[in-house]
Amino acid sequence: MGLSEEQIQKLREEYAEKRKNVTLFKSPIITLTRFATVVVETVRSYFWQVARHPASRYLGLPIFIIWGISTTSFESNKMGLSEEQIQKLREEYAEKRKNVTLFKSPIITLTRFATVVVETVRSYFWQVARHPASRYLGLPIFIIWAVGSLLPGPHRYLLKQFELVIQFIVWWTGLGILSSVGLGTGMHTGLLFLFPHIIKVTMAANTCKSTNFESLTDMWFNSSPDLFFCQEAAPDAEPPSFFSIFAKVFLPAMLWGAGTAIGEIPPYAVSRAASLAGQANAEFDEITESQSSWNILNRMKDWMIGFLKTHGFWGVLLMAAYPNMAFDLCGICCGHFLMPFWVFFSATFIGKALIKVHFQSAFFIVLFSQDSLPRIVAFVDKLFPENLEPCQFFVGKECHILLSEALDKAKDTFLSKSSGAEVSASSGFKLKDLWGWVMVVFIGYFVVSCINQFAQQKQMELDEADIRKRR
Repeated sequence: MGLSEEQIQKLREEYAEKRKNVTLFKSPIITLTRFATVVVETVRSYFWQVARHPASRYLGLPIFIIWGISTTSFESNKMGLSEEQIQKLREEYAEKRKNVTLFKSPIITLTRFATVVVETVRSYFWQVARHPASRYLGLPIFIIWAVGSLLPGPHRYLLKQFELVIQFIVWWTGLGILSSVGLGTGMHTGLLFLFPHIIKVTMAANTCKSTNFESLTDMWFNSSPDLFFCQEAAPDAEPPSFFSIFAKVFLPAMLWGAGTAIGEIPPYAVSRAASLAGQANAEFDEITESQSSWNILNRMKDWMIGFLKTHGFWGVLLMAAYPNMAFDLCGICCGHFLMPFWVFFSATFIGKALIKVHFQSAFFIVLFSQDSLPRIVAFVDKLFPENLEPCQFFVGKECHILLSEALDKAKDTFLSKSSGAEVSASSGFKLKDLWGWVMVVFIGYFVVSCINQFAQQKQMELDEADIRKRR
């Protein structure tokens, strides 16, 4: 190249500045590629160093051979177990699986979880890639989108709108799936995202006296600067009706409800597959055999199983049409009884996406309407005696005053864009910061629960495979 020392120094500084962007959040693909390269090179280098060392050839290899022979001999002695011994072995394995958690056995748990992730992604990738809809619909749309994104022109606006619609659908449907996936360990995305969205839309509509404001981009990483800001409205305008606000939140609520219905498929599918294969279903056996110290709970459980078995579609629809924390059990029972998939899913979809979630939307719209907010503040004021105010103890203000200030600040935020005024952030207690920490705790608990559950599920598959070898 023939660069001078000054040019080389300048080039080094440019490269150093660019390297600051090589992070997971700014350049995830480049960062992961470089990290994988380092891992592969390091493992390969140390592997050959260890393999060529005399201690490996004259000590490590003989020990490995002896261990392999002894293990094979030990396994052969364990074959031919009786049914009683197999049942006892299952109970031992079930007891050991309780320790497969991130806090008790982190390495085993993460290994099992990584195996599940790789197997699941690989399986679904090939299923989606081979499906006719992917080849004749998804692939052409992707090609048109990719080419259109590279070429300048007026069509770029339509592409931006198309991307926004896709993000909107994926966001709310994905949150619904996260809310119901897993056996009782779902992330409470209704409490964290959907219900706050409905509350913000309701308060913005009452403050702006119109529903003519931006709410579509109420998503992480894609919020518009005009989100929930009022447009110009007549001074004597009346607040929008209940049905206007309901129509504003109908689509995100329905997509979230559809996602919760999709999230109920895995327990149903696993239970149905086990029943078709004639294998033991641990979840269903636990439901039917476990007994609570409260007799009424046992009766309710037995009634639910009998009700689903007798009424089929209508039974599932009824169970899905109200906030039912035990609906996972319904999916397991329906799979065990070999209920047809479309009967189960259509009933679940109607109950969750078309009935339950819209009753919840109506509840929050009414609760946070213009007439109800003063009553809520007054109720909070009367809820705690003056000498037992928890908010006074922690932040130095009474709870109803904090709530009133938060509501006033929200109204000022909605109006600040149209009036041109700036809303100053208070230096004291911030309800938004507290809610952010609540979300972090919920999301962290959800992630840990998912990792533990998937790892235990994989460990159960390995345990069952070992039992089959010993028969």
